[in-house]
Amino acid sequence: MLHHSVPRKFEIGDEVQLISTVIEVLPSGRARVSIPSYGQAYAVDPPPRTRAGDKVVLVGDVIGVDCQANRLRVRIDCGGVITVDPSSVNKLKKHRQLGWG
Repeated sequence: MLHHSVPRKFEIGDEVQLISTVIEVLPSGRARVSIPSYGQAYAVDPPPRTRAGDKVVLVGDVIGVDCQANRLRVRIDCGGVITVDPSSVNKLKKHRQLGWG
């Protein structure tokens, strides 16, 4: 379950949710989406009956944090890696580390 409040500090392994907007549904059935702060269109398999302008939720795991550039590298569940601003994250589930003691 994703939390509604997004803390300012992200860590590798955190699960994030990004809201994208469908630009176009391709003849193949895939959709080109726009992801906030990601500078290019990204192709995904959309839910049935998706149309241009619809919102699509993308979920992925943080695999890199660049504090100096204020960017996150996220491996999207549907495949691929994107780099976005932390402000693009809609929801977050913190990664919990298990202790050995």
